[in-house]
Amino acid sequence: MLKSLYPTVDWQDVKAVGFDLDGTLYDEFDFISQVYGPIADKIAAAAGSDYSYMYNVLLRSWLEKGSSYNRIFSDVLSAAKVEQETADRVVGDCLGVFRAFQPALKLSARVAALLAFFAERYPLFLVSDGSCELQRAKIEALGLNRWFRPENVVISGCLASRVEKPSTVALDSIAIFNDGFDPGTVVFFGDRAVDRLFAEAAGFRFVGVKNMWAV
Repeated sequence: MLKSLYPTVDWQDVKAVGFDLDGTLYDEFDFISQVYGPIADKIAAAAGSDYSYMYNVLLRSWLEKGSSYNRIFSDVLSAAKVEQETADRVVGDCLGVFRAFQPALKLSARVAALLAFFAERYPLFLVSDGSCELQRAKIEALGLNRWFRPENVVISGCLASRVEKPSTVALDSIAIFNDGFDPGTVVFFGDRAVDRLFAEAAGFRFVGVKNMWAV
């Protein structure tokens, strides 16, 4: 099955499989469409604008630029001609909402079946960038503890260094690598260029996916 789904990998000599989280195991738009609700409220109030209009502007900006772009809130406030001091305060408020948000997320049946299949055959690990509390909330909402042991899950925001991909610092905190895996026997799934760079830096084989569909 794996060979037909991900034909670039010779699965016979794979010993461990790792994953990114957002955009890899679930459609990140499901999260964005939720969290941008209260954020649109704050931006609309600051801009004296309509909530629905501002919500749609935020969603379209994210669809165009993605999560790797970190100035969406600033850009939207600037376009609405909000005074800079006010905009800076509102951006801080929006980031607070974003990081503390408790999402209602669910894995697709397809991804759940794939993770169950992988977990029967390989030790699994997860490396995710982002806020410690938020990423933990996503992991809990998605029920990923069914397949990932806590000691094999690392969130960059939980590390003292807070170093994100493509740095491989996170791998020092993953228990399975205490067993001395040959990096060439590890496959890593991710959706962004930074995930590919991370895998290459670690010596892993990389599979580019969107919600676990190969791209």
